[in-house]
Amino acid sequence: MIATLALMVVGNIARASGPACLDWPLCYGSVLPLANAQALVEVVHRGLAVVTAGVLMALFGASYRLALEAHPHAQVPIQLRQYSGLALALMLTQVALGAAISMFGRSPLLAVGHLMAGLALLGVVTAAYALARWPEAQDRQADGHQTKRFRRSFATLALVIAALLLTGAWVSGNNAALVCGPEFPACNGALLPGGDRYTLVQWLHRVLVFVTGAVLASMLGKAFRPAVKLAQPLRVMLIWVAVLFLAEGAAGWLMVVLDRPAILSALHSALSGLVWMVTVAALVLAPRLEVSLPEPAARPVRQPMPVWQQKLSDYVVLTKPRVISLLLFTTLAGMFLTNAGLPPWPLVAWTMIGGYLMAGGANAVNMAYDADIDPALGSRTRLRPTAAGRISRRQAFGFGLALAATSFVIFAVFVNLLSAALAVLGFVYYTVIYTRWLKRSTWQNIVIGGGAGAIPPLIGWAAASGSLTLPAIILFVIVFYWTPPHFWALALMKRRDYAAAGVPMLPVVAGEGETTRQMLIYSLGMVAITLVLVPLQAMGGLYLVGALALGGWFVWLAWQVNRQHTPQAALKLYVYSLLYLFLLFGVMMIDRVSVWM
Repeated sequence: MIATLALMVVGNIARASGPACLDWPLCYGSVLPLANAQALVEVVHRGLAVVTAGVLMALFGASYRLALEAHPHAQVPIQLRQYSGLALALMLTQVALGAAISMFGRSPLLAVGHLMAGLALLGVVTAAYALARWPEAQDRQADGHQTKRFRRSFATLALVIAALLLTGAWVSGNNAALVCGPEFPACNGALLPGGDRYTLVQWLHRVLVFVTGAVLASMLGKAFRPAVKLAQPLRVMLIWVAVLFLAEGAAGWLMVVLDRPAILSALHSALSGLVWMVTVAALVLAPRLEVSLPEPAARPVRQPMPVWQQKLSDYVVLTKPRVISLLLFTTLAGMFLTNAGLPPWPLVAWTMIGGYLMAGGANAVNMAYDADIDPALGSRTRLRPTAAGRISRRQAFGFGLALAATSFVIFAVFVNLLSAALAVLGFVYYTVIYTRWLKRSTWQNIVIGGGAGAIPPLIGWAAASGSLTLPAIILFVIVFYWTPPHFWALALMKRRDYAAAGVPMLPVVAGEGETTRQMLIYSLGMVAITLVLVPLQAMGGLYLVGALALGGWFVWLAWQVNRQHTPQAALKLYVYSLLYLFLLFGVMMIDRVSVWM
């Protein structure tokens, strides 16, 4: 841990010092170029890399021998071997990236990758240390709900700190630490600044400072309640995370105010590494050491909502907010994938508002149409406001049309007419073509009707660029092919409900065997289509790797459904399919941002 942290801190100093050695592994053809201070710092960094690599090799050898000598089912020696092996692989990756920076120049992408590999290496080594330091700790499963939630909060803390450090690495790798000026927390005098991508990421980094502080404050508040039992190592680690986080924030603020002196940059880097180390150690030990939070007393019977509050809640439910979140994310991704560059934030905001209203209006009209069959489709739909009679079909229908009309005005006035037309097309496609025509008449309802859910990426693309090109159409086709295996996985679990309601879903009409075969075929087709974006030069190598990994797991789960024909396999595919689309479009956005860098 000490060697890895020193390696990162000296590497940050070497990067801040400016270009040094242009060859590798020597520096200006020499081992010790003492006449050049910048090159000397780089040589020290490389020397620390050699030392760290040597220690990691020794650690891997020792852990491998320990695993052989221990009981065959002893978890700690096996985990130590796994962690040390992963650390050695990350070290080799970091060395390769460092060599590439020396030989091919300090591109921002390589610099960010180098910093991220260092953080990952530091985290893995720290995890191995935590296991070695407390080998007697055991995984604890029989926890109450509150205790489980508190254990999971350590993962939340690690996640937000990782996001904070990654945005900081991007800012540092692009030499963009001062793009927001000397103000803090404001950025160039504004809380919601405009500007280029460097300003955006620096602003996001600052926002994450406050998010991290809020999560940490919440955990400390719970950890020091009198009724809470928390193992002393975890309590101490939380205190240290808080102290180091405050020190890191102070160093970052002074670094900006004082125009980034080298000593403060190095201190900020060291404190960031220490915060990450202690957080990872706490994350590894949280499931293994004593944590006990008292369960709350039985809640009193809830009083019925006031009529106006119930009505407001029902109208929100009509829009299906959870379903809309995925549609809005694909819309947002479409805005970032065009060649028009980073879309202005006012344009993004109006597009998201208009998209929510149009999709919410379509969902309300869908509920109005389906009010007669929703009670037969199980608990998922029978409690809907229209099915339960709390809102009449006429009211839901009028509400949906009002939302759609408002959305059209927003798109036409604040975005552009093409996106407005596409939004209306999506509304009509979902409410008329799918809900009114296809859903109750043919098993092709989901296949043909899937086009409605595939229109949001087109809306985002049109909103940002004012036109539609072939890559935008490919986005449409990806979602179009994704819809059948996603929805049929749900239909397999709800087959009896659909049969009772008279809806001819494929499992009802053709049975499980044909449905699972079709799901596998569509999954293979979907993955093949995702790869088309690469030869079109719309996406690069980062996306290719992500699409292959995500698509490969999707196909594997579809194959498992086809082989097993069990509700459990169908549920796994259904849940993963939601995550898949989020991750795939997220990788697209990351790949596009890396091109801008």
